[in-house]
Amino acid sequence: MPVTLIDNTQLDTPAELVVMKVGIEASLDFTATWNNVRLDWDSAMSIAGPERVILQGSIPLGPITIEPELWFAVPFETVTDIDHFTNYAVISPGDLMFVKTRCRVSGSYGGVDYDVLCLLEDVNFPDPGAEFVPLTYTVQSQSFRYGAIVSASVEAYPGVTLSSVTNINADSGSNAVKGHSASGSAYRSCDNDFWWNQTLTLRGLKYCDVPFWVRATIDPYADPMFDFAGGGSLLLDFFELELSGSISLFPIGVSGFSFSGNVCDAVSVGVSLSDHLEFQGASVRCTTRLDLGLMALQLGGSLTVVAGQGIPGGSLSASVMQGTFSGGLSVSVSEQQGMYRLSSFTVRFSTTDAPVSYSVSIAFGRTGLKRAELTIGMVF
Repeated sequence: MPVTLIDNTQLDTPAELVVMKVGIEASLDFTATWNNVRLDWDSAMSIAGPERVILQGSIPLGPITIEPELWFAVPFETVTDIDHFTNYAVISPGDLMFVKTRCRVSGSYGGVDYDVLCLLEDVNFPDPGAEFVPLTYTVQSQSFRYGAIVSASVEAYPGVTLSSVTNINADSGSNAVKGHSASGSAYRSCDNDFWWNQTLTLRGLKYCDVPFWVRATIDPYADPMFDFAGGGSLLLDFFELELSGSISLFPIGVSGFSFSGNVCDAVSVGVSLSDHLEFQGASVRCTTRLDLGLMALQLGGSLTVVAGQGIPGGSLSASVMQGTFSGGLSVSVSEQQGMYRLSSFTVRFSTTDAPVSYSVSIAFGRTGLKRAELTIGMVF
């Protein structure tokens, strides 16, 4: 780990003595059911204080199921501190805030499967996986938007599925609070104006035994307003190898091919080719398991080849299992500045002594210790 001197000079070489930082996080998950009604409580707290409280429910009502959600969280950001640690920091004043409410209604009627997701969320809430430039985030900083995503699908013909997705002031992207995320988010650029788009997709179509799909999108606020796309796949068997390729319909073309297959049930090989059948890359993976009586040994390895670059790296791994004990190690080598160097070395083992289980993992890199982890759990 690099070291910082007293005059704030940062050296690029590892040092023998480093500052060790410890993080402790406690989570409380609770589920209660009454008949078919379910309530889930998901919460977490760390050294920095409370992180989140997520309330989720599932209420079946005949042919439909209603799943309401309430999200409360403390705003966090990701920073890199002076010791080169990637850390999570609370954004002042660090209050537990209401972030969003979600309600999903799903079911099936007349052969049509439908799913409706309604959203009301704070689109300004900081992403815990990124840096947040302002120094504070208060209730006055919040900005709430509404949205909905309506999905439906039906088997229009045996083997052919027609699906529809309507986005109303929302999109399929995901946003997160610390330790929790979900797909579907309100469209932050709407500024409370009405916005929508519509996508229709046909899947399962075939022509001369070649499967393909067609998609049409209507977006009145985009240029162009209409967008058509389509594609398919080729799948052929040659002896022990399988040839697959991707094609596009608008415009018509082939985007590439790939060969894949197994040798001796232990080695898998993959080769990627361009649309002109030019070599682009290859990968080889090997896995074997040996039964040694009281214990089992598993060995593995992988190697990649890239056109114009040669062999960028590879890895070897070994693990042993005996009763309640298991252990293993893995080594990765990569090409750096024209030389092959050790990029990582990981040792791990775990054991169970009911009702307690222990797990230790230590990873080293080219600059020294990268990560050490001790996990203690309860087995019931």
